[in-house]
Amino acid sequence: MNKAKQRLQEDLSEPKGGTVFINLHGGEPFLVFDKIKELCEWAWQQDFPQHFVFFATTNGTKVHGEIKEWLYENKHRFVAGLSLDGTREMHNANRSNSFDLIDLDFFSNTWPEQTVKMTISPLSLPTLADGVIFIRSKGFKSLEANLAYMVDWDKPEYISIYYREMMKLLEYYKKNPDFKNNCSLFNKHFDVMNFKDAKTRKWCGAGTEMDVYDVDGQKYPCHLFFPNVCGKEKALKSQSLDFDNPDEYIKGECRTCPIYPICPTCYGANYIDRGHIGLRDMSLCRMEKVRTLVVAKYEYERIVNSTENINTLSAEEMRERMDILDALEELTPVLEEYQKMVDDML
Repeated sequence: MNKAKQRLQEDLSEPKGGTVFINLHGGEPFLVFDKIKELCEWAWQQDFPQHFVFFATTNGTKVHGEIKEWLYENKHRFVAGLSLDGTREMHNANRSNSFDLIDLDFFSNTWPEQTVKMTISPLSLPTLADGVIFIRSKGFKSLEANLAYMVDWDKPEYISIYYREMMKLLEYYKKNPDFKNNCSLFNKHFDVMNFKDAKTRKWCGAGTEMDVYDVDGQKYPCHLFFPNVCGKEKALKSQSLDFDNPDEYIKGECRTCPIYPICPTCYGANYIDRGHIGLRDMSLCRMEKVRTLVVAKYEYERIVNSTENINTLSAEEMRERMDILDALEELTPVLEEYQKMVDDML
């Protein structure tokens, strides 16, 4: 606790502008609620010149009684982001039958703008669309969903299942266009593909935009590089990784992939499984092509079949649409290949 207080004292005593987010990592953080409460209430009493907000990702199972009351009282300065993997059946398959231990209404009412984290596993993939729609129906306005990392996605049937579920979501968002930005699965930013720095895009703040400290006070690129996650030897080596060099983000066959600028990755998972932050899980490759294909279909139809009066669009909106159409035109041969891959699996 003293090391945590010392670190906050050093980081918050000088104003940097904006807001510093202090992320308390787990496991499940609220298993040590007494320590969280002590640290937060100490920090709030210090009158630091730097504005800050505490944050923790939680599975929600411990957020009841005193913890819930304390969080609600401090909701303006402590945000709890919920991990929720879809419907009751989906969540229970992924997270040990814990769905009924979560007060969903508390999270959606207390932090309605806060993003929910949804991890898609092979077990929950077959009802992906139902899960996304369910989370929206519970009042959550933002959903960060991704296929699980460090999982084998090589089975051919996953391609057809993913395509089917993504196409269900395509139809859902066509009927509910205002909900489209609710889910990260459909937030493929084709408009950035022609930017000169597109090939050097970084997918998270690991190693550059965040300072992450283990319980012993040692600094790491992100929590996946902690010794208890990746092992002592890899953790030690990670402290000298060059996250400032864009060439380190991409290795192997990904270098020539046309959708690399819009293909997400996890540098920590890459490092744990393959020993290099730029070596991606190629079992995810075909799945990402499926996602790209479906979102391309959606974006093309959204723009070309729009009933909006173009005179009501801002210059920025028009430019974004033209950038998307330019990117889709350039990707046409690639998208046709992806469609053939899917058709062969159906």
